[in-house]
Amino acid sequence: MTLEDLNVLLDGKPFLEGGRQGWQRGAHPDDSERAGETLRRALKTGEHWNFEYRVLRANGAFVWHRAAARPTRDGQGRITGWYGTALDIDVYKKTEAALRERERQLQQLIDTVPALIWSTMADGTPAFVNKRFTEVTGARLEDMTAPDGSASLGVVHPDDRAAAREAFLHSVRTGIPYIRRYRQRRAGGTYRWTETRAEPSRDEAGTIIQWYGVSSDIHDLITSQEALRESEQHLQQLVETLPALIYCALPNGKPIYRSQRLRQYLGFNLEDTDDLGKSRLDGTLDAVIHPDDLASVKEQYAHSLATGDPYLLRHRLRRFDGVYRWVETRASAMRNGDGEIVQWNGICLDIEDQVRAQEELSRAQENLARSSQAASLAELSASIAHEVNQPLAAVMNYSSACQRWLTAEPPNIERAQKTLDRIVHSANSAADVVSRIRALFKQSTDKRDSTELGTVVRQARDLLAEEAARRRIRMDIEGESGLRLAPFDRVQIQQVLVNLMRNGMDAMASVPNERVLQVRAFRTGDMVRIEVSDRGRGIQFPDKIFEPFFTTKDQGMGMGLAISRSIVESHGGQLWAEKNEPHGAKIVFTLPLDVAKMP
Repeated sequence: MTLEDLNVLLDGKPFLEGGRQGWQRGAHPDDSERAGETLRRALKTGEHWNFEYRVLRANGAFVWHRAAARPTRDGQGRITGWYGTALDIDVYKKTEAALRERERQLQQLIDTVPALIWSTMADGTPAFVNKRFTEVTGARLEDMTAPDGSASLGVVHPDDRAAAREAFLHSVRTGIPYIRRYRQRRAGGTYRWTETRAEPSRDEAGTIIQWYGVSSDIHDLITSQEALRESEQHLQQLVETLPALIYCALPNGKPIYRSQRLRQYLGFNLEDTDDLGKSRLDGTLDAVIHPDDLASVKEQYAHSLATGDPYLLRHRLRRFDGVYRWVETRASAMRNGDGEIVQWNGICLDIEDQVRAQEELSRAQENLARSSQAASLAELSASIAHEVNQPLAAVMNYSSACQRWLTAEPPNIERAQKTLDRIVHSANSAADVVSRIRALFKQSTDKRDSTELGTVVRQARDLLAEEAARRRIRMDIEGESGLRLAPFDRVQIQQVLVNLMRNGMDAMASVPNERVLQVRAFRTGDMVRIEVSDRGRGIQFPDKIFEPFFTTKDQGMGMGLAISRSIVESHGGQLWAEKNEPHGAKIVFTLPLDVAKMP
């Protein structure tokens, strides 16, 4: 604005005449008329004039100016002149516009963010709620600013309101951030679980000037957590009420959970073995597994942990009162989506009563078998006596007659000779009877076949597995594979193995520990050598044990080893006894191999 323009402006005549002159020609077309109107009204009324308008610069750009003018008056109050100024406010106007745009954007952000946002004064009086807060809860700011403050928490469920108010007032007094979960009313009258957090805003001196808060709907999370807790509680009750001992372990076998029933059964908790200088797994196993079963339990458990194979074993478990009871333990690996083991879940079933019942049944079966054997032997003995009695009686009679003929005076040699012939005939008859009876014990060679010895050994082991477990005996079976025997009677060889293995078990009946029965089979030349070793007290009469009716057992018949030797020899092998090292006995027998079918 030039000096001439200012003089014209102060004079006011061009405006009073309605003309467009001077400064008005440099004003923005959108602002010019309005500027003229306000100025003319000020000149007529004597009011102060203030107006903001855009002015054309020399570079062709319009910038904002603020023009102001005031009149001067004489002693009678008449206007004697006007004084005015014009200031460049373009930067201020642009900054103000930017601030208004930022405020609009911030307000839009606050209103559209999916959360309920609010603020209060330093004393907790509500000062602002965003649009979503009002839409969701149906409460406006004026509804929450009652004079007594009673409505400020009106959207909170009545049962949660007192605790929420006390917690917020505590934060207001102490400046501690506020966090609270409660049920919040919705516009429809229903309540949903909400989590509210608030932080204080402070000035440079650290004084709280305002609180800013946000409320988030967590109803679905709370209901899901509640459903999960109910499910966990149901599963926990299910586990605790099962008539079994339940446990869980990490992938490395470390125990991490025991059911209440198992804790009560053992009499101690998970962490009670942690101070023994061992891992929790070793400390637990050493404390609860019977010493005779400990090695096999650790071996089998280590195999399952290394391979992921399910675990199944029967062993004795120490109860809280120090009594060992038989249990059957099973464990399986729980895997994630990638197949990796994340946990082992196991169950122990107390089978003490079942084991005892099986033992009683086995003893009854043994007694029945012995009674049957005794009856059969008695019947066989009677049959043998009946068959052999007649030729033996004839021998006795003929012997007496022969003696009379030889002692007569003179001796009757001719009659004595004839009597001797009859004695020989009767003796041969007795021998034939014995031969026929022996034939009853021999199977026909038509039942013989050629098969692998390993199959027969495994079958014998399986037949005695239950008895071995009952008698606390570990069977150690090893041998070469592919040992195919010459044609043999599988049943008879199996009877030999069972007889020798049972004898070995009997020999260890009085041994307190290290009850190990070992069966080994390996090739030696064209024969296979089978060894059955025990760790008993050894053989007291090694030269007599194979004789019929010789026995060192109280209830033995003395026929087992004699029959076994007869069977082995009928198959072209030999049977004998050796001393086992470091102690015990070793019964060895050989059988011919089917060389044509051996590699």
